Amino acid sequence: MDIFSIDYRDPIYGVILLVAIVVIVSFFSYSWGFFKTKEEESSVNKFLKKFHQYDGFSEYKEVIKKKQLPIESSVLMALTFEKGGEYQKAIEIYQAILEGATDKIVKKDILTLLGKTYYKAGFLERSRDILRTALKIYPRNEEALTYLIVIYDNLRQYDKAVEVLDTLEALGVATKEKKLYFQILRVLHDKSLSDEKKIEKLREIGLKNQIVQRKLYEFLKTNNLPLTYDLLKDIDFYNIIDLVWETRYERLDPRLIDAIPLLREIYTAKGDTKEASSSSHFVLNILIKLAMVEDQSADISFDYTCANCKNTFPLYFYRCPQCQNIGQTRIGTKLIKRVHEENSFV
Repeated sequence: MDIFSIDYRDPIYGVILLVAIVVIVSFFSYSWGFFKTKEEESSVNKFLKKFHQYDGFSEYKEVIKKKQLPIESSVLMALTFEKGGEYQKAIEIYQAILEGATDKIVKKDILTLLGKTYYKAGFLERSRDILRTALKIYPRNEEALTYLIVIYDNLRQYDKAVEVLDTLEALGVATKEKKLYFQILRVLHDKSLSDEKKIEKLREIGLKNQIVQRKLYEFLKTNNLPLTYDLLKDIDFYNIIDLVWETRYERLDPRLIDAIPLLREIYTAKGDTKEASSSSHFVLNILIKLAMVEDQSADISFDYTCANCKNTFPLYFYRCPQCQNIGQTRIGTKLIKRVHEENSFV
């Protein structure tokens, strides 16, 4: 019997036919999806090139005002420009949407986006005014309230920031840590207070709080004030390990080094003393072992991660640049190769 001659009533014939149909359908489905993806990419590229030709997006704005384009598409385009740093174009798109908008919720959302864009562009007062307008339409706008607090923080208008926090608190948002933060800032930026009075007020706020601890140490270090045992004995030095690493050995009260094992480990790792033989901190332990054999080829590097949004940044922050949460900073350490300055004797 010819194995290639299969009767249509044979079960094998049905299987072959089904497989063939599946292959053909899959091929056309893939081809159609690939074609649509390329078509969408081409449309977006043409769209961008088209509107780059118009001065101030005049024609595009007219389309938005006449509601000939979905708001979602316009917002997406604005966000694209904003992400690329072209804030002026994003602002013009939002303004065009607002001119044609009649729905209150749409106005509230677009005003909030516009206020955030002005903030990112550095126009703090303009951003503040727009966010206030958004709040007049919808006072329970948590996003607008959050950015308004950030703006007041940058403008050093701490009392107004606390007023906004009261509003957020009424909406059920936890604000205790944020209020404490602004209370500290009010003390440190009060020009009517002497250095001694500022230190006293920080101690009254409570040295058990990590933000207070770090702010106190920064204040003492920046203003070249004594780093005394009485002031710093109860501080969690792991919370300020990066600041201590940058502090000269001679500046610290010797009683602190005698009382705090971590300080002995840090300054042994730096080569200023030989009082520690090891450390439970991995990086410090490596540096201590290297210091014992007079090897200065390694150093320590710090990075800072937000416990809330998990983003990592190279500089310390009290308020996360990404999610705007306060007091969520986690300090990370890593071992790096020491870089010597050119023409140095080290």
